[in-house]
Amino acid sequence: MAKLMSQKAYAQSIGVSKQYINKLVRSGALPTQNSRIDPDVADGVIQAQREPARPLRRNTTPPEVSAVSSPLGQSPRQGISTAELPTLLLKTRIKSETEKAKLLEIKAKVEAGKYIDRDEAEAQIFKHFRPLRDNLLTIPDRLDAELAATNDRHIVHKILYNEIVRVLDDANKPALKPKR
Repeated sequence: MAKLMSQKAYAQSIGVSKQYINKLVRSGALPTQNSRIDPDVADGVIQAQREPARPLRRNTTPPEVSAVSSPLGQSPRQGISTAELPTLLLKTRIKSETEKAKLLEIKAKVEAGKYIDRDEAEAQIFKHFRPLRDNLLTIPDRLDAELAATNDRHIVHKILYNEIVRVLDDANKPALKPKR
């Protein structure tokens, strides 16, 4: 069993404030014996309580983390130290900020009218091209008598060509109407 220490002495030895140790004692997280702290037990409690990315507040060096377990039971990555964690967190934050900037850029383009809602675009395109499809499909019904009465293939070609051009000219208007 290690030698018991006062709260103040223990706080100074590990580089944290006396108030922090007192707070842990009052909350019941840190057990005491006659207002004295067992350093071995307290070290475990402190390690469990603190964030590994943050260094201790006083001039002491943080302990190295030997292995960090990865999710889903994969093998742990060796050699990640607490000194490397701020760099990892910074890289993660940079990536997050980059994604936020991309989203804001897309939002600005949507508001400027450069991007439109996909469902709205599909509805407008369907609304535009459905009559074209219907008009093209009804050409045989409209021209069957006229074509049946004609024996000259050039006249049949001309009649069909003119009807197709007429249907396409009717559809020659913008499919997507800009919002203004």
